[in-house]
Amino acid sequence: MGLFGKSRKQTAVAFVDYEHWFYSYTNKFNMVPNVEEWYDEICSEYKLEKLFFYGDFNNKIISPELDKLKKYTKNVIHTASTKDGVDKDFTDFIILDAIYREAAKKKSPDVFIIFTGDGHFNLAVQYLRELNKKVIIYAVKQCLSNKLKSSANSYVEMPRQSQEQQFYIDLILDSLRRLRSMDKVATYWKTVTSVAEYNKIPQERIQLTLDGLISQKYLYEEERKFKGHKQHVLKADWRRIEDNFGRR
Repeated sequence: MGLFGKSRKQTAVAFVDYEHWFYSYTNKFNMVPNVEEWYDEICSEYKLEKLFFYGDFNNKIISPELDKLKKYTKNVIHTASTKDGVDKDFTDFIILDAIYREAAKKKSPDVFIIFTGDGHFNLAVQYLRELNKKVIIYAVKQCLSNKLKSSANSYVEMPRQSQEQQFYIDLILDSLRRLRSMDKVATYWKTVTSVAEYNKIPQERIQLTLDGLISQKYLYEEERKFKGHKQHVLKADWRRIEDNFGRR
């Protein structure tokens, strides 16, 4: 406890396998990592002394991420694998070496945060625990080794349900805003199919999110006549939406 009853933040170091985060998000959720949100979360809990991002950024898909990462740290380590991201052992070796080097320092941080789902890190996690370090694993859902789950002090699977849901909400609202700016109308099923197809996301995820927005009265259907036929148009309570979700 501090002088006024406040406990000091534990010192921390974070090692991020950014290829794991980026490609897993892209392939499984068609999402892009929200680094700012993750960084703010870490810094609110711990005194983050060092942050390292690792990845082979040669691929044109991931290379634009470099500028984003450099906003948070100078320690963006460019690795190179021989099989275009398939064989990641080389990147893992570089990260593991950095973890052991940091742990060997006389005044190493209290907390080691490792963003990876790879079971190769299990022995390193066990070693850190033997040194009485707190180890927190971040990993992408469906990509986290059970060994890491059991070895670490705690783990967080990303994206959290709320983050995934907010991502789909933003996609739907962006689509509706775009149609609104072109003075075009939206319908329930056209919104589901167009948002899902354009963003390469399963329709059921978009439909579930859209149903949630309707049940919470952010969106509603309104009947109108169009060329002599009844049509149900999807409408939005924009004032309420901006109050609760803002402009993203």
